[in-house]
Amino acid sequence: MLAKRYFGAAVLVAMMCSQAWGLDMRDFQYPVMDARQTAQKPYPRFCAFILDTQKKPRVPGLSRQQRQVVENQYNISIMNEGRLYSQSPMPKSEKVLLERYCTRFNRTLIAELGH
Repeated sequence: MLAKRYFGAAVLVAMMCSQAWGLDMRDFQYPVMDARQTAQKPYPRFCAFILDTQKKPRVPGLSRQQRQVVENQYNISIMNEGRLYSQSPMPKSEKVLLERYCTRFNRTLIAELGH
């Protein structure tokens, strides 16, 4: 009986750890609304993500000129920071989700800020 409890607790801890590294899909549903709310803040942050092959953040949805303005004047938030510490390959669905969300978010935010 005691072994079953320990086994159940170990399974629960393992499930929680595996969920901690994954993305919460609920955070990536409304990029336009999120960008408009961010534009109202005193220090707006643009979205970026990290692919498994490169450790440099990718900021999609901006031209080179806009990207230089963003890098010089604004903060950049990395949406999947756990990738810095993980060696596992990123699923294609996660790449597509991050690319779409960050592109819509960044384009809306740059328009809201007037650049």
